Amino acid sequence: MARECFATSPFADRVELCAGDFYTDDLPKGADLAWVSAIIHQNSPDQNRALYHRIAAALEPQGWIYIRDIVMEPSRTTPIAGALFAVNMLSATEGGNSYCLTEIQEDLQSAGFADVQLVRRDEGMRSIVRARVR
Repeated sequence: MARECFATSPFADRVELCAGDFYTDDLPKGADLAWVSAIIHQNSPDQNRALYHRIAAALEPQGWIYIRDIVMEPSRTTPIAGALFAVNMLSATEGGNSYCLTEIQEDLQSAGFADVQLVRRDEGMRSIVRARVR
């Protein structure tokens, strides 16, 4: 699907898609940006930290990670859609959850990222967090 979408995109000559399993396959080296879209909620904190470490190792120095997912308020009760989704993750995954910005920030920093910012706040799964490799 991604190849079909990018085939007609004005970015087709600037984006290289690589098939694989990001849990087990080596990530391709040399990227300037990693887009992690609707992934972290299905993972435990340990799985997310391991993924962030793998991404940091694959990115070029000063490369960016962008994470699109639900981002909870510290109370973990809002956004309401995120709180309900966390219940779904609790019942449907071994360790998934909806995470607040502080949790995402700490996990990214432990993997070598800095300048962690929430650049888009959304009630659903369209919030965006970004960070830069140190």
